[in-house]
Amino acid sequence: MSTRAWPTTIGWGLFCSASWTWCIGMFLPFILLEQFGWPGFLAFLIPNVVGCALFGYLLTPARQQFVRDRCGALCLWFSLATLLYQAFFAGWMIEPVGAIAVIICGLALGRFLGDSGWLRLAVLVTIASALTIDWTLLPALWDIPVTGTKPADSLLSLVPAIALGFLACPYLDLTFHRALERSPSRHAFLVFGLVFAATLLGVATFWESARACPRFGTALTLLWGCQLSFTIGAHAREGWTDTRLRSRQILVVWVLLVGLALGWLTRTNPTAWWGSGQETYLRLLVLYGLVFPYLLLLRLRGIPNWLITITILASLPFFEMGFMQNRTDTLFVPIGLLLVLLATSMVKTAWKDRSHP
Repeated sequence: MSTRAWPTTIGWGLFCSASWTWCIGMFLPFILLEQFGWPGFLAFLIPNVVGCALFGYLLTPARQQFVRDRCGALCLWFSLATLLYQAFFAGWMIEPVGAIAVIICGLALGRFLGDSGWLRLAVLVTIASALTIDWTLLPALWDIPVTGTKPADSLLSLVPAIALGFLACPYLDLTFHRALERSPSRHAFLVFGLVFAATLLGVATFWESARACPRFGTALTLLWGCQLSFTIGAHAREGWTDTRLRSRQILVVWVLLVGLALGWLTRTNPTAWWGSGQETYLRLLVLYGLVFPYLLLLRLRGIPNWLITITILASLPFFEMGFMQNRTDTLFVPIGLLLVLLATSMVKTAWKDRSHP
């Protein structure tokens, strides 16, 4: 790779890091630190960084085209769900005026910026995010205990679901596909891995071990605002440029408004039937631990949609028990079901190939 290509490669790496720093990376670490201590954070960090970095190195142009052919519409729904999730989080955790500003800013970015503008913005957002973090607190991370409020064996049962989500979901992220196509080098995903890992460690510095809760304040809110606006803009752009989606501009806006309204509902009435903000946050997380990974893996194997639907619906109660009732041992049931379906499909394919050499 020529020296002239390095700035663009780094730019796309920073773009991926900023577009992937969702409300998951900026809040789920706090939940895992509370429940499982350092091991919980590492169980989140490692598959997250590794899964996304591998996307850039494993996906050849032929494989990328195969994914887009089999799961192109699913990639679009992934972006729409991601928009809803970010808007929900903004409505839940940020004051209403600030949340509205985040949405408007994201929409404006998605509407008016081209590739070069996004690369410049990625540099600015990375710098701005770094400035919100008190890096002198990094040594304090050693004070975080290795245990939390939940039994350690609960984490062992949770790890497969976490790993599955972070290893599979990058293949549905249209911003990653764009970066892979436009970057002059796959090393953009190495840059991504390094910067994103540093960002997650920076998020962890907001955790106060003595009080067992995050240090909420202006700095954390600014970090959320910067990253949410970037992610919303990047995925709104993908939705708006997808010609398969009719009335795509209106749909993107409506998805954001629904997410924002859901966040406000959980903020103003946390005891209602739909659950508190954190309960809703975790239930939406099931989209990325169950729904999208299963759809991706099973569609790539050519498994019929009716069977995929039944599998996901049958798995939902186990994820509800695992995520909401701390019965994480139940998560082995849907994971096992997925493995059985994939193994059966592979055996059938191998048998068919042998029968028709």
